[in-house]
Amino acid sequence: MCWLRHGKGWRVPQKILIVDDDKGIVEVVKIALTKKGYEVFTAGDGNEGIEKVKAHSPDLILLDVVMPEMNGYEFLRALKALEALEGKALTPVVMVTAKEEMEELFKFEGVKEYIVKPTDSSELIQKIERCLVSNG
Repeated sequence: MCWLRHGKGWRVPQKILIVDDDKGIVEVVKIALTKKGYEVFTAGDGNEGIEKVKAHSPDLILLDVVMPEMNGYEFLRALKALEALEGKALTPVVMVTAKEEMEELFKFEGVKEYIVKPTDSSELIQKIERCLVSNG
């Protein structure tokens, strides 16, 4: 793990887990987040995502809705159960979706933010930073 210069001091990079089966999107987002100083982990489906949560304890999760094996909603339920079992607060989640009309459902599920695909990296990073600041 590397330390990053932050103002007059140093900080440990915050960890972000991207759970999405679209490898192209994952790579673009990973590059953008890494350039901003985040430590990024990836998972291609919800099952792998839960394993990465256990291994890395991310500060934030970017979550696609439509995936094979375990979709985004199933992942959220598994994440809530895992974190409740461990006595942890729910890790902030930013849902990534192609559907614009999902805001109410996402709020009901406890999602901090959502973003509609396709998006530019500056909007995504802005939402991520807003979530991390409000959670920290």
